[in-house]
Amino acid sequence: MNTDPLSTALREISETKDLLQSLLNASESFDYPKAKAALKEVHRKVHRLTRVRAQFEALQRAGQPNICVVDFSTPLE
Repeated sequence: MNTDPLSTALREISETKDLLQSLLNASESFDYPKAKAALKEVHRKVHRLTRVRAQFEALQRAGQPNICVVDFSTPLE
């Protein structure tokens, strides 16, 4: 899966903002099923972002080269 972490995070944050607004509206009108569904979706998004973050951090660690510099300019005796 090739994901751009920044665009994924921005999209998820925007969708979460909409879900939280829906949750607030549902709580004001005592729409318990709608509020519960919105909370469930927020939990899903948190788990998804946790996975994306772990993948991104793994890519960052893998992107750092494991290089050992050997100096061949000094002759061996």
